[in-house]
Amino acid sequence: MDQLDLTVPLSKIDPWKVLIKNSNMKQIVFPSQMKPSVVKLNNVDVSDIYFKENNHLQDFRADNTSLTQVPTSVVSLHTLDILWLTHSPILTFSFDLLENSSLSLLYLVANRIESLTISPNVICCTKLEEIFLSGNQLKHLDFGIFSLMVSLKSIFVEDNQLNLVNAINISVHQNENRLTKMLEDKFCSWYRLYYNQVQNESFLIHSHSLNCTDFYATLISIHLARNNIDKIDFSTFSLMNNLNSIDLSNNMLSALMSSGDKVPLRLSELFVSNNNISRVFLKSLPSLKALYLHDNNIMQLNMSTLPHDLDYLNLINNPLDCEELPHMNRSVNLPTVGPYTEC
Repeated sequence: MDQLDLTVPLSKIDPWKVLIKNSNMKQIVFPSQMKPSVVKLNNVDVSDIYFKENNHLQDFRADNTSLTQVPTSVVSLHTLDILWLTHSPILTFSFDLLENSSLSLLYLVANRIESLTISPNVICCTKLEEIFLSGNQLKHLDFGIFSLMVSLKSIFVEDNQLNLVNAINISVHQNENRLTKMLEDKFCSWYRLYYNQVQNESFLIHSHSLNCTDFYATLISIHLARNNIDKIDFSTFSLMNNLNSIDLSNNMLSALMSSGDKVPLRLSELFVSNNNISRVFLKSLPSLKALYLHDNNIMQLNMSTLPHDLDYLNLINNPLDCEELPHMNRSVNLPTVGPYTEC
């Protein structure tokens, strides 16, 4: 059989979950009136899945399939909350598919995705909170793709082949963003508001006066561990005003440098262990509290190159003489100021 049509069976029974596994059905057809809220495929040699209009399905999962693209009839379901596709030969994904989607979780792990796209003027994924893209074949990631996703909290892009990350879709300079006129009244950067707050300056801009949505409005964490990134420009993240954590562990970084005021203002945790970092200058990251630098190549470190309010610094497994750090040298009568340091 090349086609499995579940129209008749699912009109006679009302399971809450449909599980299909170890099948070679090329096409699966689901009826419009079925009641299950969960559909899961496991090890199915399927190339096409068709859903008629459905008001019940909330969770669709497919592991180890022959799908080469995300089925449009699945993402168009307006009650779908979780889309989970893994270990399938999917090469590309367009967020245009999610323009009217109600998804809160997008899980596209361990596929073969090489590129992500979104068209100009497309506002998608208004309820999407987490994106998992780990274990794919991405070499370049443009964070501008995610800039208008108003509920997005976390992005996971670990175990790819990334050597370049940037934010081309949205320029890092507030007055040079590439939004069209259609979107300019809906989105803008709140950078100046947060900058004034960090600097404890009098507020020249008040949140109630900003009749627009901040770019990356709710994004708090980015996970980029185990890639091939050899250089990072912190201005890439400068419009992410609520970004709290970046994980760049197990990459190919040799230096960690931030300069100027185009930086993520609220970044408080930075994970950069297991790189080849020998030079560090992060003075311009005003909110950084924890820096994980263990397993690198740091031979000397000037504490003045680090943020003044840093609370925790991990330097374990570096060729550094810890006694050369003033706040670690107990033989001199200096106050033990500075971060709590593991060395």
